[in-house]
Amino acid sequence: MKSYTMLAAPLLLCGLAACNGTPTNGLIPGSTYQLEELNKARPVGTPFTQALTANYRVLAQAERDEYDWNSSQMFAKKGLVAAQGRVPLPERLDDWYIADKAAEHDLRIARGRLMTMLDSDAQTWAPQWSANALTNFDCWIQEQNEGWQMDEIAACRGAFMTHMQQISAGPKMSVVQPAPAKGTVAGTKPTNYLVFFDFDKADLLPEARGIIASALKAITAEPQGMIKVTGYTDTSGTPSYNDKLSARRGNAVEQALLHGGIAADRISVDSRGESDLFVQTPDGVREPQNRRATIELMGK
Repeated sequence: MKSYTMLAAPLLLCGLAACNGTPTNGLIPGSTYQLEELNKARPVGTPFTQALTANYRVLAQAERDEYDWNSSQMFAKKGLVAAQGRVPLPERLDDWYIADKAAEHDLRIARGRLMTMLDSDAQTWAPQWSANALTNFDCWIQEQNEGWQMDEIAACRGAFMTHMQQISAGPKMSVVQPAPAKGTVAGTKPTNYLVFFDFDKADLLPEARGIIASALKAITAEPQGMIKVTGYTDTSGTPSYNDKLSARRGNAVEQALLHGGIAADRISVDSRGESDLFVQTPDGVREPQNRRATIELMGK
């Protein structure tokens, strides 16, 4: 039995045990080759594909530990695809037997929503949520194939729905503060844009430039508004190094805003290093969603 328990953004897999679903994909029972290769892989690609790699690795290992060879191979193969920087498609209903036809209909609708999300830019501004949505869908279809662990079906389905709802809110997030910050009109809610970075890098990715372009449109629409840029890191590396790296990330975003025509006196830049994690992790963890900068539109 396995379940996905969601706490804010991260994916936590709790109480993992055997899943005996068997897709019609010709996997060889007893083989651990794919998982061994996945454990040796060094993921490349975007924060989204790296998050997928981590999710599928955990699933594959858990299924192997419970001797569910088919499921372990399936998840490991998808993890290997993600480790190469490619996006594995969500499981197809035609490859699974779903006895409950109402549930099958529900899954088909959900897969359609998921495919629409994967065709959008959500994986750029919310890589972990997007990865969790995809892996929770695969968890859901596998549990539904078994058809008897109703609590697990509900857990996987619920986690999928939760992340899809978070993603559907769009790249802008309202941030409620206990009191207006200096330079912010009372009652105004800042708007955040998230810009993600590769590991140990402060260079703007092509996807990040798309997010900044969206932010520039919103900033231009409020010509008197102030903008705060804050850089962050994950917990890999020393605190002193990460302080400097987060400053470089904040400065990179600031320069992009300046090149976009925003006056320097409207922008303030801060850096938080690893002190304010978006996804809580232990020290020394490479977490894609913590490698970020935020652009806050603070109002007048």
